[in-house]
Amino acid sequence: MLPRGCLAPFSPDLRRWPPAAAERRPARRARPLPAAGALIWAALWLSLVTTSAARADTPAQTPALIDDLPGVCAPSTQLHFEADCPDLGPGAYLQQAAAAGLPYPLPALEISPTLPYRGLTPHAYGRVLTDTAGLYRHPLEALIGLPPLRRFEKGFVFVSVLGRTVVDGTEFYQVNPGEYMRAADVGEARPSGYTGLFFAGPPPAPVGWLINTVQVSASPGAAPAADAPYAGRYQSFQVAGVQRVGEWDWYEIGPGQWVEQRNLALVQPSPPPGAPPDVIAVDTYEQSLGVYRGGRLIFATLVSSGSRAFPTRPGTFQVWAKFRYGRMTGAYFDDRRDYYYLEDVPWILYYDGDRALHGAYWHDNFGIKSSHGCVNLSPRDARWLFDFAQIGDTVFVFNSGQ
Repeated sequence: MLPRGCLAPFSPDLRRWPPAAAERRPARRARPLPAAGALIWAALWLSLVTTSAARADTPAQTPALIDDLPGVCAPSTQLHFEADCPDLGPGAYLQQAAAAGLPYPLPALEISPTLPYRGLTPHAYGRVLTDTAGLYRHPLEALIGLPPLRRFEKGFVFVSVLGRTVVDGTEFYQVNPGEYMRAADVGEARPSGYTGLFFAGPPPAPVGWLINTVQVSASPGAAPAADAPYAGRYQSFQVAGVQRVGEWDWYEIGPGQWVEQRNLALVQPSPPPGAPPDVIAVDTYEQSLGVYRGGRLIFATLVSSGSRAFPTRPGTFQVWAKFRYGRMTGAYFDDRRDYYYLEDVPWILYYDGDRALHGAYWHDNFGIKSSHGCVNLSPRDARWLFDFAQIGDTVFVFNSGQ
């Protein structure tokens, strides 16, 4: 069974085969066999001939499945000899298209390219709003009622929007080369513009962010005054003080401004215990990430790791693959209620089997657990980390609350 992580069935095979010409061994020259060798080869040849003759007396066992497969006509044959051809293959599609009055060849389309939202991601994206929405080879197929090329499964589905076109007054999106959807089935996805913090020198104290918008308190454990200022979500700070009140720590995020720990997330100035000095450290308790070089914090940000049902596995790992983008899809509950399909997930760093650090364009919940086991970063943070990290870099996943 695969681990409950982020599946990427479209990831290419990292092995190279066949090897490049320069890597292949040169062909050996044929050399004449000595007399003894010739006799051995003659005996071997006779044994093979005898075995083949014996096998010839045995009826060939052809799998019934192959014999039962119907033949498929070429498209031109299908159109001229409909009664003699099965309703299968490209010819059957052309036959349906001709019967529906679809012109052939299909008319060229004027595609207007779509731009990524605020330039944050490699592509523009959209969420599929209609359950089991269809994809078509050409918008005319949808307009005249031909069956779709394929349909999406019901679930959490996002597509890349490469361009838009209007045919007979109906707007369509091109979501892949040769695949179109009705624009009414797709809603615009707006990726988060959040980004973390960079440090030229190590901070003297922990750094953090608010993960909720809250009113600050004048002292630890006190209720905020009616006119107390608000600290907004994603506001960053450097810890000025900490005090325990009951079960929770309170942090001073500014002069006389205290916030209880459940409303914030922290990153420490030094790597966690057990981690090397050069490390990408993911804290699943704080929902934060720190990049350290020589034991010094150089970058810190919020993340979204695995949910309670699909926790991110702790441990020490190495980045084993990098992809600028790739498709991720999967479902782990028996009723597939958690099905997801995400096209062109950007800036992927695989570090633990199918678990990865990657950009997330479909939510703005950083600082809160929400994934299927991967570590989600905002697009800006994911792009920086992708460009910075190298194959073999250490990823240390831990829980500072334990």
